[in-house]
Amino acid sequence: PARDIARAAVVGAGTMGGGIAMAYANAGIPVLLKDVDQAAVDRGMATIGKNYESTVSKGKMTPEAMAATLGLITPTTSYDGFDRVDIVVEAVFEDIKLKKRTFADLSRVTRPGTVLASNTSTLDIDELALASGRPAQVVGHHFFSPANVMKLVEIVRGRETSREVVATSLELGRKLNKVGVVVGNCFGFVANRM
Repeated sequence: PARDIARAAVVGAGTMGGGIAMAYANAGIPVLLKDVDQAAVDRGMATIGKNYESTVSKGKMTPEAMAATLGLITPTTSYDGFDRVDIVVEAVFEDIKLKKRTFADLSRVTRPGTVLASNTSTLDIDELALASGRPAQVVGHHFFSPANVMKLVEIVRGRETSREVVATSLELGRKLNKVGVVVGNCFGFVANRM
């Protein structure tokens, strides 16, 4: 069975993180958007605001809908509130050490059943899962840029990703108006064959 995703968080307010936060907000899911400092969070929110303003100027969204949707994104520089979310999507720089530290942090600040997803397209999900200490909850959610527009989301299953987390990811993809495609962790697969 798929779990209900009612609240989300995104770590990393850059291009991908901001777009992912927009995808959640567009689906009516409140989302925390975290980055390391206020300047980074402000840049991310400014980009998100410009994207929504562009949508309004094209007549695809009313100013009222824009305000309501923007109101679902809460910028933050701390992990406050991460204990109340159902999923966290990590979208920090493609650096394995940074991502592993982030997953270790997420394991400490979230509830045991929280889905921990990574937007990585190049790194081994199983390494991140190991760093989290709860590999059954870890999955890849590889969005394509711009994440708020592109329809495809690769759901990267790690060696120990639970079936429930995969089912939840597929259902969440539909809720986000995305096409979720489940793939294996090719990095772990290659490493296991060598």
